[in-house]
Amino acid sequence: MRLLQLLLPLSLLCGAISCANILAVLPSVWKSHYLFGRRLLQELVASPRNHSVTLISPHAVEAGGMDGDVELPNIREIRIEGLKDNWVGMGMSFEPEQMRAQSVMERFTRLIYAGTTNVDLLLSDQQVRKLMNSGEMFDLLIVDLFLSDALLGLAYYYGIPTVAISPTGANSWLNNMFGNPQSSSLDPSNFLPFTERMNTQQRIVNSLMSTFERLTYNFFHLISQQTVYSKHFELLVQELPQYRDLTKNLSLALINSHPGLSYPRAYLPNMVEVGGLHLTQHKEQLLLPNHLLSFMEGAAGGVIYMSLGADVQTAKLPNEKLAIVMDVFGHLKEFHFVLKWENEDFVSNLELPENVMIANWWPQQAILSHPLVKLFISSCGQLSVWESIMGDTPILAIPILAEQEVMAKRLQLHGVSLTVNYDTIAYDSLLHGIRQLTLNTSYAESLTQLKKRLMGGSSPSVLAVGQIELILDSGGADFLKSHANTLNYWRLEGLDVLVIITIGFVGILTVPFLVISCILRKSYYSETCQQPVHRSTLKVVGRVHSYGEPGTFSTATSTEPLRRTRSAQSLSARSSTSSFSSETTASTTPLDMTPPPPVAQLLGHVPSPLQLYVNQQQHQQQRHQRRIYSNKASQEDNTERRFS
Repeated sequence: MRLLQLLLPLSLLCGAISCANILAVLPSVWKSHYLFGRRLLQELVASPRNHSVTLISPHAVEAGGMDGDVELPNIREIRIEGLKDNWVGMGMSFEPEQMRAQSVMERFTRLIYAGTTNVDLLLSDQQVRKLMNSGEMFDLLIVDLFLSDALLGLAYYYGIPTVAISPTGANSWLNNMFGNPQSSSLDPSNFLPFTERMNTQQRIVNSLMSTFERLTYNFFHLISQQTVYSKHFELLVQELPQYRDLTKNLSLALINSHPGLSYPRAYLPNMVEVGGLHLTQHKEQLLLPNHLLSFMEGAAGGVIYMSLGADVQTAKLPNEKLAIVMDVFGHLKEFHFVLKWENEDFVSNLELPENVMIANWWPQQAILSHPLVKLFISSCGQLSVWESIMGDTPILAIPILAEQEVMAKRLQLHGVSLTVNYDTIAYDSLLHGIRQLTLNTSYAESLTQLKKRLMGGSSPSVLAVGQIELILDSGGADFLKSHANTLNYWRLEGLDVLVIITIGFVGILTVPFLVISCILRKSYYSETCQQPVHRSTLKVVGRVHSYGEPGTFSTATSTEPLRRTRSAQSLSARSSTSSFSSETTASTTPLDMTPPPPVAQLLGHVPSPLQLYVNQQQHQQQRHQRRIYSNKASQEDNTERRFS
């Protein structure tokens, strides 16, 4: 008995140790992100270890519930006001026309600025400041890291590991923070309507977009997040580390994707795909309100559900497009239509058909799981697609954003949907799509095969809870982390290695060439210096003497005769033909056979080119005067002979 009394407190102590106090921050204004994280928290609370959760979000459910939500047990929720208004004020919109009017670059930059200001507002909220100053401690941080990187300061403040969730699948920012490899030739950007099978032009555009994302993220987003991070955490801790070092504390990423629905790609062991995590298997949670159930059961041909997602407001559709939709719904009287409508009243200048029911919120998964629902008209958001597949409901896609266009293409390739272009919505195309999907049974058959492929493995909720408890038990699971997030851009991409290899390759080719050139040049000069001095001297003297005055360099001490060169002979021949007389007269100038001067005399005095030219002119003038004198003398002799 005493032993049992001793073991009981010990067991209670062990149970208390296994129970973790978790802080969850879901700052996104998109309710789909909140629903994804909320479902994960439900599973953690319902686990045998009985975790407790504090949730901070702009969609948090207050006491009494709202929008059809119910307050979760063992979850304390803190609702942050004003984030949605700030989001719209920063240039973001929930209207389809404005969302499509924004360019990719504009939407990207506005997303970064709106996300940073929302994080600033969240950390400035009085409820959050009170919680941080209360002295309450936490064991784990779960955060939606979509443009909210400054929230990682909470993990450093409490000294706890971090689990990141990504309801829209992996993106370039998440891959950079975890050090996960991403190739611009294989992984398309979330802001472009490209699948993984890109042609050359698409790869070029995707590479440029990836570069733009990386530069904007590093030189704009990180700087703004660093400002918010320093503003709110410098006063709470004495030594605040650099913001970039906080990513080393990331232990796990839960990604809402599946290779059977998107495409297979490489992930690090601490990046786990948990596509369909938000789906519930409990039938008691899939019950429909009585008024909705009565409306659905009154349809002769079945029910068609239309919603453009939690992020796009159907009530903001242009009147011309809305009129087309209402005309098609009114024409198909055999169906009843359930329409998500965000306003309390319908459009004043349009009449709501009798077979259409509207409300600002519907239990979407419960509706799509009902057997009377034949079709889902959707913009193809991630969570909506999973709920439609779970309910065996084909999809008529009207995508608004780039990632929704990609999902619509994938579903059409799987044979479970058709697509209607939003910009060219017409009565005939919409009516044809509804008829085709509701009458052709091949779409439902393909959907059943796709469901088996996606739901055949282990439950994503069980996988996610198991991974989180592994993080808690191991103190962060450092053995799953990659050191790639410690490398900068140059080292991660191998640019430093490429530069070194290039320099080495150039050096291998250049150095031997320079060495060989120096050796050959040195050898040439050595051979030149070893030649006899008088030969080079004779060559110089011969060239000079052939153009100069005969006998100018004559000397009695030289013993080697100098031959007249070919150039000197040609010069002599040209000089001999320039006589004033037409008759040919043999030159009486004797051939200059004067030996060359000694080497010492040549080295002491060498005439300049100008002096050589002057000597040559003087020599020719003297020869000319001699010819004239000789001719005169011969004429006088002839005259004397005649008179004699």
